Amino acid sequence: MADERKDFDLEVLGPALGERTEKKERYIDAPLAMQAKLFTTMAKEVIERFGDEGREAVIAAVKRFGEERGRRMAERAAAEGRENSFASFLVLSDLDTGYHQMVPEAMEGALKVTISHCPFAAACAEWGLSEYGKYFCQEIDAAIMRGYNPERYETACERNLTEGAETCVIVYKFK
Repeated sequence: MADERKDFDLEVLGPALGERTEKKERYIDAPLAMQAKLFTTMAKEVIERFGDEGREAVIAAVKRFGEERGRRMAERAAAEGRENSFASFLVLSDLDTGYHQMVPEAMEGALKVTISHCPFAAACAEWGLSEYGKYFCQEIDAAIMRGYNPERYETACERNLTEGAETCVIVYKFK
């Protein structure tokens, strides 16, 4: 019993927290990776338990989540007196894309983004749950744009890493 009391002793915990800081790059997931693991675990459970109806519910939830994120970005643009443009979208986005490896390509009336590394897709693959991650990846970008500025933009996910493609390709274009 005496050893158990040391579990919560600050003299023991202090060095442990120091060691945790040293190892954080090794053991702590980036936020998007943790989100992927949570999403895919929940999606798998829902789909296995409820079949096609569960799959439809997962897709509907992704769409609702994305549209709400887009609406909040639009509200931020309005609050800052910004035009609801794509440039404002980039400034006010709620996602840190610094973890991604992506290449934008401007086309006439469109922007094509090719992503060769995404922590969401990598985390799905790490846990063997890419087939469930695809439900997020297929829908999220279009849903965000529908919430942000549905009159001006449309978005298509042409392919994605969670479906086994070598890259994700997302195309944003004017309607």
